[in-house]
Amino acid sequence: MNKNFDYRNKRVLIVDDQRAFQIMLKTMLINFGAKDVINVGSAEDALKQCRHNTFDLLLVDYNLGSGINGRQLFEALKVHNLLPIHTVFFLVTGDNSKAIVLSAIQMTPDDYLMKPFSQNELNLRIQRAFNKKEALLPIYQAIKDNDFPQAMEECDNAIIYSARYRNFCRLFKAELLIEKQKYAEARIILEEFIEDHPHTHAQLLLGRVYCLEKKYQLAIPLLSDIIKFNPMILDGYDWLAQCFKDGGDSEKALGIVQRAIKHSHLSLDRQRLLAELALDTNMNAIAKEAFFAILMQTKNTIHQDPQHLINYVQAIILVAKNEEDKFKQGRLLQEISGLFQRGSQQHPYVEEDALLALEGYSLASIHNVKGNQVKAKNTLLKSNEAYLTEPEGTPEWLGPQLVNLLVELEEFEFAEKLKPFIQHSNAHSEKLLASISGGEEDSKEVQFQHHNKLGIEAFTDGNLEIALQHFETALSIAPLNTGAALNKVQVCIALLVKVERPWPEITKKISDTFIELKDFPLSDQQSERKAELRKEFNIQRMHQKKRANL
Repeated sequence: MNKNFDYRNKRVLIVDDQRAFQIMLKTMLINFGAKDVINVGSAEDALKQCRHNTFDLLLVDYNLGSGINGRQLFEALKVHNLLPIHTVFFLVTGDNSKAIVLSAIQMTPDDYLMKPFSQNELNLRIQRAFNKKEALLPIYQAIKDNDFPQAMEECDNAIIYSARYRNFCRLFKAELLIEKQKYAEARIILEEFIEDHPHTHAQLLLGRVYCLEKKYQLAIPLLSDIIKFNPMILDGYDWLAQCFKDGGDSEKALGIVQRAIKHSHLSLDRQRLLAELALDTNMNAIAKEAFFAILMQTKNTIHQDPQHLINYVQAIILVAKNEEDKFKQGRLLQEISGLFQRGSQQHPYVEEDALLALEGYSLASIHNVKGNQVKAKNTLLKSNEAYLTEPEGTPEWLGPQLVNLLVELEEFEFAEKLKPFIQHSNAHSEKLLASISGGEEDSKEVQFQHHNKLGIEAFTDGNLEIALQHFETALSIAPLNTGAALNKVQVCIALLVKVERPWPEITKKISDTFIELKDFPLSDQQSERKAELRKEFNIQRMHQKKRANL
């Protein structure tokens, strides 16, 4: 213990939702000599304090009731640059469950305390953390300044002059080199280190380097031994799974990640990897649970994002589409409806207009899975009318899903109108959409567009019978397409005008098509066109009656 350590110049923030523990902890710190100690009961209040004040020590409970927890607070402080490099951060918890402990350790706070602890233990741990922070401060400053050469130099200085932290700095230097993708340099440091010290963390870093260098024959046995003898080192599972994934064995990688998640499910990166591997191996139910975990873990955090919500919706749709039991399918689809029961209260991070559009898209997807395509189309076009009219305003996270469903509902023209304004920026979303469509819709769209285009060209050239054949072929491929249906009506009316005699077969085609279009939702442009064609059809029928009476 450092006898010269002085608490009097340390500003302390205690974050705990239990008033009794706040008082106990503050009393301990005052006994150590601390003069400036502030208590708050929530992460939100802690963020407010850190935005206006600088603290030397934060003692934060893991479980903070509703809202974000201590681990998420730590992450938010780092992301928002509210944690100065000299500040020491302690995560404190009375929950000794394996998942909580491993999750907290993986966040790498300066230290981690389990309740209950003695006054002496707290004093010793705080002083030790401050001593380490002070010794390594030049390294942290260089990293903050984004000065990589200086960070390397400061690591070398610490390795030479600091006996206590020499080995830590050797491994820290290797980690910095890995971050800069200088794998060969990192490998040399780690291999030399392991010769002298068969340290598990060094072996893990070396396994990571081998994986990144695609030296899987070296990485796999090393990482396998790590998790065999140290099953709580979860990063070992992650990198071992990455080796098998990159090597083409997604099924084996999936099993490894599942083993890690049994130990601790509280890792976003691990849940993302699980979701990806599950989709790659068609284990859609596992993917759905992973997307649900991501949605729940990001709620009220800096990671909350509409993309997580729509990915979960897509995952449910994917599982429901492949569920033959109608009762189970219905239960699955109810999960989607439940996501929007409280609207903006449940998803305050989504703008209201966008949330309504997403809800409409989701309900349309439900109708589509149940086989009611007309209702699906009506719901989709009404709820997303603004984006279909002005596609440049479509949210990035919603655009690909709209296009995919429009294609499924055979509204290819709307889909084509949207495509220039969207981009796939989420790998999970791409995989989900590809799994949902199975590539069949793309093939259908190509065939439809081919015949619809030939029909338009034939109509323009005056080859009406050929045009009709192509439009009918297009509708046999995509019977829900309103544009092709209106094209068919237009060419049929032109045929009536051309022959100047009653043509019952053509008249019936027009009447039947208008009946089919009755319940179809139409854009304003399509509604105007339909009205004009009906007017023209009525005129031609009047002419037919007059000719019949002559």
